[in-house]
Amino acid sequence: KGEIIGIGIIAVDVTARTRADEAMRFQSDLLAAAGQAIVAVDMDRIVIYWNRAAEEMYGWSTAEAVGRPSVEVIRRIEAPDRAATMRDVMRRHQKWSGDYEVTLPDNSHITVFVTNMPVYDDDGELVAVIGSSIDITERKAAEATGRRLSAIVEGSGDAIFSTTNEGIVTGWNPAAEALFGFTTDEMIGQPIELIAPPGRKIEQSGMRERLFAGGGHEHLETTRRRKDGTLVDVLVTASSTKDESGKMVGLSVISRDVTERITARRVLQASLRRLAEAQRIAQLGSFELDVATGVLTWSEEYGRILGLDPSLKPSRGVLTSMVHPDDAVVVAEAWAAAIERGHPIDHVFRIIHPDSQVRFLHARAVSEVAVDGSVIKVAGTLMDNTEQVNADRVRREAELRFEIGFEQSAIGAAISDLDGISLRVNSAMCLFFERSKEMLIGRPWTDNTHPDEVPLGQAVLSRLSAGHDTYEDERRFLRPDGTVVWALTHATLVRDEVGEPQYFFVQLQDITGRKLIEQELAHQALHDSLTGLPNRALLTDRLVQGLARATRRGSQIAVMFLDIDQFKMVNDSLGHNAGDELLQHVARRIAAAIRPGDTVARFGGDEFVIVCDDVSTVEAVQVAERVLGELSKRWHIGTQEMHITASLGIAIADKHATPESLLRDSDAAMYRAKERGRGRIEMFDEALRFKAKRRLATASALHVALEREEFVVQYQPVVDLVTGAMVSAEALVRWNHPDHGLILPADFISLAEETGLIVPIGARVLEQACQDLRAWQGMGMSLGVDASFSIAVNLSVRQMLAPDIAGLIGDVLQRTGVRARDLCLELTESVFMEDVDYFERTLAGLKAIGVDLSIDDFGTGYSSLGYLKLFPVDGVKVDRVFVDGLGTDQHDTALVAAIVAMASALSLQVTAEGVETRDQLLVLKSLGVQRAQGFYFARPMAAEAISKLVAESHRWDVD
Repeated sequence: KGEIIGIGIIAVDVTARTRADEAMRFQSDLLAAAGQAIVAVDMDRIVIYWNRAAEEMYGWSTAEAVGRPSVEVIRRIEAPDRAATMRDVMRRHQKWSGDYEVTLPDNSHITVFVTNMPVYDDDGELVAVIGSSIDITERKAAEATGRRLSAIVEGSGDAIFSTTNEGIVTGWNPAAEALFGFTTDEMIGQPIELIAPPGRKIEQSGMRERLFAGGGHEHLETTRRRKDGTLVDVLVTASSTKDESGKMVGLSVISRDVTERITARRVLQASLRRLAEAQRIAQLGSFELDVATGVLTWSEEYGRILGLDPSLKPSRGVLTSMVHPDDAVVVAEAWAAAIERGHPIDHVFRIIHPDSQVRFLHARAVSEVAVDGSVIKVAGTLMDNTEQVNADRVRREAELRFEIGFEQSAIGAAISDLDGISLRVNSAMCLFFERSKEMLIGRPWTDNTHPDEVPLGQAVLSRLSAGHDTYEDERRFLRPDGTVVWALTHATLVRDEVGEPQYFFVQLQDITGRKLIEQELAHQALHDSLTGLPNRALLTDRLVQGLARATRRGSQIAVMFLDIDQFKMVNDSLGHNAGDELLQHVARRIAAAIRPGDTVARFGGDEFVIVCDDVSTVEAVQVAERVLGELSKRWHIGTQEMHITASLGIAIADKHATPESLLRDSDAAMYRAKERGRGRIEMFDEALRFKAKRRLATASALHVALEREEFVVQYQPVVDLVTGAMVSAEALVRWNHPDHGLILPADFISLAEETGLIVPIGARVLEQACQDLRAWQGMGMSLGVDASFSIAVNLSVRQMLAPDIAGLIGDVLQRTGVRARDLCLELTESVFMEDVDYFERTLAGLKAIGVDLSIDDFGTGYSSLGYLKLFPVDGVKVDRVFVDGLGTDQHDTALVAAIVAMASALSLQVTAEGVETRDQLLVLKSLGVQRAQGFYFARPMAAEAISKLVAESHRWDVD
């Protein structure tokens, strides 16, 4: 225990020991003076040495520490595994270093770094452990702080980075990578301007300059650029980084993504703007009164409603001074009740506006009441209700007018609920339905609706579902006796102020009379008035439907075009009434002959069209034969009995057929039936199609030929059978085709007639003929012979129908200088078979000019003789069909003799055409014919050849 129990003296040589003791003292002094705590323990862990630094570090004096177990004076706080590790190291005679926490006598803690060294005796036995310790508490705290700061930086949700004074990035945390898209490797060593938009680079450098100049920190809300080029709103906080001497060595920057906040702020600002705009549009102002302070605030719209200067400070007195005197007490009481007792405000009052107008304002307000019942705040709205008040007045007046108009209206009116049940009806509605009010009120509209009509309620609801509040149509209703009546129906959905449906207002205008007229007009529009059959319009519709059905079913449709043969003869001989009666009978017979479901339509005049659905070619022919069989039976028209025939063409639809093509093809087949003798059936085939295409091509070529002036005029001399002299020439048009040469009229005149090109072609022929005639007459005069030479020009029906044909011919005569009496216009007999009144007037106009008129191809038409007395003609031309048989066919001779005798009796000149033999010439002379033309004398020739004949005063042997 360290107590002295005795003294023993042993004398020995201590010279060496003295030197050793001195060395030990020197070492002890060194250890005592060391700056580190030096502690030695024996193998029982008893402290055997404790220097001054240990006293200062651990709080125990040397006297207190030496001799005590080390665990009592150095109270380590360590994990058991560390202690075990230290012991294992020492047993292996190794040095051990480490740090641990120690609890001091005052229960405070320090952290020490210890190095333990084993001490051995001369025999190499471990006899003690010497440890040196230093206090690393502050260093540990600094390291912990650094780790914490690093963790904060690395784990921060804000982008944190550092730069040099020049703006070169030296630090870049993960949040910066996430915010700006640049990795740490990409940014370290790069200028921070890399994340600045072009317009913000100066802003960034300016921030560094201010901090360098001594600014503590900078706050800035700005925009930065991400790696992908997009911009981000950020709040930047920058501060200077200084070294130990206080010198600024760089910047620390925190950037926070404030996009959402800025967006929210913008949304808020926009909302405030919209609120202000909404208040302005709605004329709804807001106000708030702080009862404790008496401070009143109001919105811009509040001031506008009152007509106040925006710079005017809000006060209750402003509003009070504007209140209408008659409402001042009510307004004052309402405000007092709100401020003193927290009562709500909801009343309309008047003010006298600065513009001297009386305005109606509607104030609404609620009070915020404290726990003790005192009023803290009064807030509300103010609306200008002037227009509504005026509208209410107008509405009341309108309701009064409605009541009067509803009851006294001549149009049926009713109010019904949303289920279509009548709630109220006027007298006109009762009159329309022929029911009393009691029979209509409380009953649905379906009770009176025609069963074929969609119920009115259902129709209106369908309209409403489409977003419309009105419905209008024309529909049928039933009266108690079953009579059908029509009404123009107009239903309107009436809504309340918030748009909720309330009821229907229905008006019914009786249009029964108009509908009956419309039905009759519609029938007339689609049916022939004479026969009652479908007309062209309805026929086209039936054809469209028939073709559609044929396509769906894969069946055929046939179209038959029928024309009554020589129908005009009935009109001319029996009159138009008889012709109309015949057409009616024909319509009935055709309808009786066709199949049920087939359609027969009157196409025009004496033309009928039959449409047969789902028919084969054989069946179509059978139907056509039945039709012609019915028409061939005996007819009784008035007192007359007759037989008629018809020509019929059939076209079968193919996959390319259209209504137009079927009518065109069947019409072409019908014309071929007429060409082949009438009273027969012809099918449209490829030959007809080819002919139709050729006609189309020819028609197109005619237009081109007219533009290129390919039509030329040739002339055939007309010879006086007494003198043999050429007294006239007939102008004949030829088509000088560039590829096919000279084309005769037979190949194109009929088509020119159909297309109407005969009018401009005929005008050119007339002009050219008159010019040539004038030249020949001039030649005759210079030769000293008679210059009364004339020209004959043919006029077709189309030319005669041209507007002002007499004026056109008069202009040509004037331009060319030809005398009217030297121009003979030859008219075909077809002219006289058209509109008699029109042609009688037209021919009278031509005769008034002074031209001669002659009937061409005389004798071939059945009506010629009847019109000789009616029309002012000067001559006739005997057709070549009669001249051909002269001398060989006694009938032809007799006919020509009759024509000459008749013409002579009427003082008409007779010209024979088609003379080809001398025998024909001699017979004509013997019969008294004055003039002739034909191949016997000359073929048609050019104008130059006629000029030569005139120059030679050529004469033919006619004896």
